[in-house]
Amino acid sequence: MRIELTWQDLVRVGLAAAADPMGELAASLQVLQRRDGGRNAESAAFNRWRYRVWQGLPDSAAVLMWLCRPDAPIPEFLLPAAGRYDLESGLAAVLKTEPVSLKSALRCAPVNRDLPGWAAALADGDTAGLPRLVQVMQDYHDLALAPGWDIVCAQVDADLGMRTQLLLHGGVDAVLTGLRPRVRWEAPVLETDDRIPETLASEGTGLLLVPTYFSVYPALVPPATGGTPRLHYPCVRQAAHSAGFDRGARRAPANALADLLGPTRAAALTILAVGCSTSELAARLGVTPSAVSKHTTVLRRAGLIITHRERNTVLHSLTPLGSALLDS
Repeated sequence: MRIELTWQDLVRVGLAAAADPMGELAASLQVLQRRDGGRNAESAAFNRWRYRVWQGLPDSAAVLMWLCRPDAPIPEFLLPAAGRYDLESGLAAVLKTEPVSLKSALRCAPVNRDLPGWAAALADGDTAGLPRLVQVMQDYHDLALAPGWDIVCAQVDADLGMRTQLLLHGGVDAVLTGLRPRVRWEAPVLETDDRIPETLASEGTGLLLVPTYFSVYPALVPPATGGTPRLHYPCVRQAAHSAGFDRGARRAPANALADLLGPTRAAALTILAVGCSTSELAARLGVTPSAVSKHTTVLRRAGLIITHRERNTVLHSLTPLGSALLDS
């Protein structure tokens, strides 16, 4: 899929404020169904998570897998407009889907005669089944995402920190170029490698970049009327992220790293997986910059992070020892 960005779009390029639970839910359903784990390293990284989820997956999840197929665009009504960074608001928006929008979003959905009647009727624009759909989505989230949601948020926050640095020091061009190789930016055209031969019309409303933990391929999401198109792209994840997700599912949030370093320093180490500044780290941890300085001093003395100054900004990143500790 591709989009041609006008100068009005470029001055309105922005970053999501946090992890998007609806985007993560839909992307995880696509990952769950992928069968290319041996050929695709990104997909293979989720194998342990897949195994755990399949063990407890209820029959009702078949409806979600019909809606979120691995090689097709996610129906727009499942991805409400940005700004809803909690599951409750997202599900409430799904409940309000208009019949015309529902039918349009599912116009290419394949016929599946094994679906319950209420689900099959969604493709005809019948909104009577939306409350059942929302309950199925909630049940799936509780099984597949909720146990490790803190890991998702930490990894997305770390990616946002890195993109913020690129935006501050290199501008929009650096941010869009930094999305390679999954996203190609050759001004004025932004193109994804999702193999969907479609061009998204630009309306001068900008573009919102949404890092997504469960993405294997990037996806351009068309805007609602007068809204902003979104690019959901795979966030930068630490090497052992899926194992970390499963550990989080068993022990979150009091995991072994928090037991060793304390919860604040453990969270700081996770956020610093892709580096950020002192002020950004303070904002993400919800503490003062002076408190962050004390924590980073301890982490630096332990050989877990390095610190360097770039103009007026102090930047922190992990050492090989810090990465190994985070991954182990």
